[in-house]
Amino acid sequence: MKNLILLIICVFVTQIYGQELDKVIFEQSSEQIQELDSLNEVIHSFPEAYKLRRVSMGIKLGIPIIAGVSLEGITTLFGNRVAPFFDYSSFPFNHDKTDINLKYSEFGSNFYFGNQGEGVYFGIGLGTLNTDIVFKDLTFEEDGNQGTGVGKASSKISTTNLKLGIKTGGKIYFRLELGYGIGSIPNSLEVTGEFTYEDSDGLTQIESGTETEDFPPIPGVSSDGVLVGNFGFGISF
Repeated sequence: MKNLILLIICVFVTQIYGQELDKVIFEQSSEQIQELDSLNEVIHSFPEAYKLRRVSMGIKLGIPIIAGVSLEGITTLFGNRVAPFFDYSSFPFNHDKTDINLKYSEFGSNFYFGNQGEGVYFGIGLGTLNTDIVFKDLTFEEDGNQGTGVGKASSKISTTNLKLGIKTGGKIYFRLELGYGIGSIPNSLEVTGEFTYEDSDGLTQIESGTETEDFPPIPGVSSDGVLVGNFGFGISF
C-alpha cells in the first residue's frame, strides 16, 4: 500500500514539474521569437545599411596618384570577394629647376576577405607613371658651342603594385591603402631642347642640342620602385 501511495505521489509531482518545464520553455521561445521579430523590424526599417553596394566612385589622395579619381566594382566571383578597379590622375609638380607633369593610371583587382565588398582586402595592380619634364635654365654643349636653354624629356615608368587596404561600408565610404610598386626606375634622362649662344662674331645663335640629366626627385619614387600609400573616399551604390 505504501509503495502504491509513493508511486501515485511521484507520478503527480512529475506531471506538475513537466507542466512547469513546458511553461518555461514556451515563455523562453516566445521571448526569442519576439527578439527576432524586433531585429527583423530594425533591419527592414534601415534596409540601406544592409545593402551590398557593387559600385564605388570617389577620390584618392596620396602617392603616387597625388590626387585623382577611383572606380571599383564588386563582382559575384568567390562570393562577392573580387573587385576590379581603375585609378587615374593628372597632376603638375613644380620644382626650382624643373616643371613636371605627372599622369598616373592603374588597373587591377582587390580581393576582399569578407563577402560584403568592405573591410580588409589585398590588392594587385599594374601602374603606369608618365612624366613630362621641363628642365629650366639648362646648360647645353653641342658641336663645340655652349649655351643655356630649356630642355624637355619624357619617361614612362611601369610597376606591379602590391597593397593591403581597408574600406568602410555604407553609402559614403572611406579607404586606406599601403603597399609598394615593383619596377625599374631610370637614373637619368636624355633631354632635348634649344639653347642660345654667341658666335665668334658676337651674334646670338639658336641651336638644338641634347644633354643627359639625373632623373628629378619625385615623392615616393626611388630607383627600386614606387611607394604606394593613399587615402580615399567617395560614394557606393
